[in-house]
Amino acid sequence: MKQMEKMTARELIVFCLMAVFAGIAVGIGGTASLISASRMGGGYGKILGGLLFSLGMYAIISFDMRLFTGMVAAIPKMGVKNMWKLPVCFLCNALGVAVVAVLLTFSPIYAEVSLEAVKLIGGKLHSDTWALNALCSGVLCGILITMSIWASHYAPVKGLSTTVGVILPIVVFAFCGFDHSVANMLYFYFLGEVSWHVLGYILLSIVGNAIGGVLLPLVVMLRGTENDKTA
Repeated sequence: MKQMEKMTARELIVFCLMAVFAGIAVGIGGTASLISASRMGGGYGKILGGLLFSLGMYAIISFDMRLFTGMVAAIPKMGVKNMWKLPVCFLCNALGVAVVAVLLTFSPIYAEVSLEAVKLIGGKLHSDTWALNALCSGVLCGILITMSIWASHYAPVKGLSTTVGVILPIVVFAFCGFDHSVANMLYFYFLGEVSWHVLGYILLSIVGNAIGGVLLPLVVMLRGTENDKTA
């Protein structure tokens, strides 16, 4: 079992700050996606929204930020003693998203963004099959996030475009409306509903993202390829 990674106080602070900034990046990307859906609508709005949302992942990978849905890819080799990083990362991501949400409340686009966010998450939350939807949708999102993150390492080796490899999976998951647990925090902020129902949806999307995120790494381990790619 991998021993617990020792982190100095400074390293822990940097880790948390990079996780907060990852949440900010996701929050800004999510905001742009909501604006696109509001102003364009239809399939073209979703495609543009997915492309704009991908700004968050592009920034996260470029600046080596820490995103929960990226870190789950390292679970197979992380070791139990290092699992504490996952909840800490998610909470810091959520804080970063909250920062964006608070700033938006004082911006001229607040009404437009909040209305679209409530429409998006409200429809999912109040579905008769919300629990199964949150879990399964989260799994699919987790698979695509890992593909995006690992593309930054594998695409150059294969002679492929790193940018396209990073962005395309994000566009797909955003277009399909799969549940990203961190991005969902932005939508729930505007929903303004605090309940066990909401908490259950958040937890199921987290579990789904984690399950989906480790599938490719597990297959790679079975294949015998060395990978420790995280974000």
